[in-house]
Amino acid sequence: MPSGSDTPRWQLDSVYPGYESEQYQEDRKALRKACASLLKRIDDSASRKQSPDKWIKDVLKKMNTAIGLYGTLEAYIYCNYSVNTKDTRTLAELSSIEKDGLPLKDAQVRFRNAIHPLRKKLDKLAGRSKAINRFRFFLEEEADLAKRQMTVAEENLASDLQRPGADAWGRLQGTISSNLSWPWEGEERKTVVQLRSLAMDPDRAVRKKAFEKEIEAWRSMEIPLAASLNGVKGFTVILDERRRYESPLDHAAKQARISRATLDAQISTMERSLGIFRSYLKTKARLMREERLAFFDLFAPVGGTTRTWTFADARDFILKQFSTFSQDLGEFAERAFSERWIDAEPREGKVGGAFCAPMPRPAESRILANFDGSFDGLFTLAHELGHGYHGHVLKDLPYIQQDYPMTLAETASIFCETIVFNRAVAEGSDDDKLAVLELFLQSTTQVIVDILSRYRFEQALFERRKTGELTPEELCELMTQAQLDTYGDGLDRDALHPYMWAVKSHYYSADLSFYNFPYAFGQLFGLGLYATYREDEQGFPAKYRQLLQMTGRATANDVTGSVGFDIEAPGFWQSGIDVIAARAEEFASLVEERTSG
Repeated sequence: MPSGSDTPRWQLDSVYPGYESEQYQEDRKALRKACASLLKRIDDSASRKQSPDKWIKDVLKKMNTAIGLYGTLEAYIYCNYSVNTKDTRTLAELSSIEKDGLPLKDAQVRFRNAIHPLRKKLDKLAGRSKAINRFRFFLEEEADLAKRQMTVAEENLASDLQRPGADAWGRLQGTISSNLSWPWEGEERKTVVQLRSLAMDPDRAVRKKAFEKEIEAWRSMEIPLAASLNGVKGFTVILDERRRYESPLDHAAKQARISRATLDAQISTMERSLGIFRSYLKTKARLMREERLAFFDLFAPVGGTTRTWTFADARDFILKQFSTFSQDLGEFAERAFSERWIDAEPREGKVGGAFCAPMPRPAESRILANFDGSFDGLFTLAHELGHGYHGHVLKDLPYIQQDYPMTLAETASIFCETIVFNRAVAEGSDDDKLAVLELFLQSTTQVIVDILSRYRFEQALFERRKTGELTPEELCELMTQAQLDTYGDGLDRDALHPYMWAVKSHYYSADLSFYNFPYAFGQLFGLGLYATYREDEQGFPAKYRQLLQMTGRATANDVTGSVGFDIEAPGFWQSGIDVIAARAEEFASLVEERTSG
C-alpha cells in the first residue's frame, strides 16, 4: 500500500476557492438567472411562430449557458461530497444545487414540447442557418424525446420528488459504503473499500479473511441498502411506464444512443464467449494450484511479479505510454498530474471506486481513485485519465455537444487502458509477461463476464420490482444466480459474492439504469480501435480525436461507422472477443510451460 504522502489529494481551488467565494456565489446567482431567462424565451410562442430560426438560436444560446453553469457547480459540489460524505455543508449544497437545477429540467421538458411541432421544418431551417444546422442532431433528438414525456406539470413533479426520493436513496448507499468499516485484528478496523482492495493481496489466507469480513460488513447493512435499492428501482419502474418506454432496458438503450439490434448483437456475442473466460479461470486455478477459484481469487496476482507501485512510478509509466500514442494525450495527462486533478488516497469518508468528473466552464476535470499500489490501480488511473482526455478533446465545443452517451463515454477510457496493457506486454520482461497477460484477462473477465452478471441481475431485479419490494435475501439470491449463470464452473459455486448488489453504486441511479453493458461496449470497441491504430500509427491519433469530437453529436452507430465498424453485426463484437481469446491462449501456453515441469 503506497504511503499517504505519495498518494495525492486533488485541489478544487481552480474551479472554485470555496462555497463562500465570490466566484461560487456569483455563479449560483447566474445559474438561477440563466434558467429564468431560458424559460421565458422558450415560452415566447409568438416569437417561435414569427421567426422560428431566431427563436431556436436564442434558446440554444441560453440553454448552453445554463448547462455549463449547472454542470460545473454540480460537479464541484459532488467532488467535495465524494471525498467527505459526512460533511454537512456539502450535503446542504448538494441539495440546494439540485433544487436550483429544477428550472433547467423544466426548460428541457418545455423545449422538447416546443421543438416537436417544428421537426418537419428542421430541414428548411438548417438549410438557411449554419447555427441550426450545427445543432441538427440535438434538435432532432429533443423532438423525438418529446414523444416520451409526461405533461409538463407531471415532469416537474417527478423532478421535484426525485430529490428527496430516488436521489436520497442513492446518497444513502454512498454514505453507507464510504463509511462502513469492520473489525480486522484486535481494535483495528478496515473500511469495506480497504477490505475489497485486499482481494489483490498475494496471500490467499488474507484474501479469504478480507472477503469474509467484507460479506459480514455488508450483511450488517443489508436492510437499509435493500430499502435504498427498492426505492431507486421502484421510482424508475413507475417513471419509465409513465413515459411509455417498453422497459427500463429500452430506455437505457435510447440513452446509450444505440439500437436494440446493436444491444442484442453485443449481448448475444458476450454470452457465446463465456466458455473462453471460464477456461481462463480454470487455467488460473491450475497455476495457483487450486481445484477451483473462489470469488476472492479473481484479482489474485500471479506470475513473476508482485510489484507494488508508488504513485510516482504509476504516473511516470502512464505518461510514457500515453506520449507514445500521441503528444496531445501525453501533455493532457501531464497537466492532470501536475495541476493536482487527481484524488488517489484511500481514506475513511471517501466513496469507493473511481470516476472522472468534467468541469465544463474551466475546461478541466477531476479524477477520483483509490490507488492501492497494484497494477490494477495503475490501470484504473489510465482508465479515468482516458475519460478526462475525452473531455479535453471536447472542451472547445458548446456544452450541449459535450454530452455523450454511456456507450461512447467508455471509448477513450478503455482505449487508454489498452494502450497501457499492450505496451506493458510489448515492453515487459519474460518474468512479467505472464502477470501482465493475466491482468489483461482479469480485467476483460470483469468487463465481459461480471458485467453480464450485473446485466442479468438488473433485468431480473426490474422484473421482480414491478410487483413488489425485494428482501435482502431475495436480492442475494438474484445476484448469486446471475453469477452462477455467467461464471459457471469457472468459480466455486459456494464462494460467490451475494452482496454485489450492495457494493456497486451503479445500481442506485434513477436517471441511469443498466450502467453495465456500456463497459463491455467500450471494451470491445476499444480493442477494435486499437487494432485500427496499429495499422496506421502515424495517422490514427488525428482520426481518433475526430471520432471523440463526434460523440456528443451523433448516434453510437454513426460514430462507430465513421471508422468503418458495423455494430449491429455480431461479427464486429466477435472480432473483439477474438483478440481476448488469443490472449487467453497465450496465457494458457505460458501456464502449461510453467506447470508441466
